[in-house]
This record gives sequence, structure tokens and C-alpha cells, in this order.
Amino acid sequence: MPTFEGNSIQDAIQKGLAHMKVIRDAVTVEVVSEGRKGFFGLGRKPAIVSLELITTKLKAAQSITKENEPKVEKKEPVSKPKVTVESSNSVTPKPKSRQQLQVMTPEHKQQDKKALDGVRAYLMAITKQIPATATINMQRAPRNQLTFHLVTKQEGLLIGHHGKTINALQYLGQVYLNHQAHSKFALLLDVGDYRERRTGILQRLADKTARETIATGKPIMLDAMPAFERKQIHAHLAENNYVITHSEGDEPHRYVVVLPKKEPF
Repeated sequence: MPTFEGNSIQDAIQKGLAHMKVIRDAVTVEVVSEGRKGFFGLGRKPAIVSLELITTKLKAAQSITKENEPKVEKKEPVSKPKVTVESSNSVTPKPKSRQQLQVMTPEHKQQDKKALDGVRAYLMAITKQIPATATINMQRAPRNQLTFHLVTKQEGLLIGHHGKTINALQYLGQVYLNHQAHSKFALLLDVGDYRERRTGILQRLADKTARETIATGKPIMLDAMPAFERKQIHAHLAENNYVITHSEGDEPHRYVVVLPKKEPF
């Protein structure tokens, strides 16, 4: 496994991710050395970490399934306004008018169907390579919200440490849909009751962090996490009258900051 050095463990991890060009959820981290600050710079030692892809077979699975991907005419990307602030106090955008809503033609519907069939086959092929063979049950909700329930006898392998494997699979599936489908789908992958259990973990983490920042009066930065998990943190603490939250950093290393309110109300 490749190793990376930095002034701190987090700095070494970020350098490794940048070098490997992957997201945090796609790797496992092993701390080789925590490093040492030294005395006035003397005896200083860098922090050293080793990064390994969740499964080195993901790329192999991608190449295997690429031959079976439906060939769809490429669309010109639609520019979107860049969102720089993400917090519990964010304003919900107004719904589009009827004139702004795009009409779905039969060709668009067929393109979406091929993309959905393709991404299911794509993800199933990857699970075979892990190996943790799974079947996928799709649940479709309004506004193109998709939930893929992965059914397998090896749930632990598909979930991974702190959900890193399932989040990496979800990322790959979302990228596939972004390129192949006409509609803009939001994909969520679930194994067993993992997402429900993870929600409970995030809520407890949010409550604990809120208590700490209230007690110390200082902001606390959480580890980087996917956007949909950051939103859960923001939403859970939105009703807390003593703290506020916002996100900082760039994807995929964006993280939540919890800090005390100056004047609670």
C-alpha cells in the first residue's frame, strides 16, 4: 500500500487522496506513524499514513461492465449555479414554473429506462467482483429520488468500515446515472437497515458535538462526509437554539462545522 507524509495525520490523508485522485469514502486509512512535533523543530517527525482502495477490483468491475453500458448520445452539460454555503439555515429554492419544466419525450423516457437498467447491471457486476454478490430492488419516489436496496448474504462486505464501500458504490452509481440518464436522478444505496442505523449514529454524533461546542465555546469540525449525510447533521441541529452549523471545504472533502451561537434565543 502506498504511504504518504504530512504535518499531521489529516494532512497526510489529504495528500494521499489528492495523489490517488479518489474520495475519502473510497479508501481505508492505516496510520503508520502519528509523527512528532519536536522541540522548537528539533526531532520533528512527519505523520505517515497508508491508503488502500476499498477494493482494487472496482476498476476491474468498471472495465467489465463498460462493454455492456448502453450507448447513449452525449448531452451538453447544463451549467448550474455554484452553491458555496450549506447550512441548517439555507433557503429552499423556489419550484420551477411550468415553462421551465422540461417536457419528457418518449425518447427521453426510453433513455432513462436504459440508464436505470444499466446502472443496476453495473452495480451488480461490481458486487460480484468484491465479492459480495447482491440483487437490487429499486424503489422510486417523487422528484426522481431512487433507493436501491442491495440484498446479499454478505452485508458487512458491501457496507464496509463506516459505510465506505456502500458510499463508494453509491458514488459510482450516481456518476453513471449523471452521464447516461436524461433526467437528474438522486441515488441512495442501502443494505439491510444500514441507512436507518447510520442516521441514528449521525444524530448521536451531532448531539455529542453540540454539547462539546457549547461547553468549550469553540467550533468543532467533523470528518468529511457525503453531502446527504451532512444534510442530516444540519437538519438535526437546526432546532438547537444554542448552536449553528455550516459546511466548509471542497468536494469530496467537504465537512460540517458546529459552533455555538453568540446569543441563543
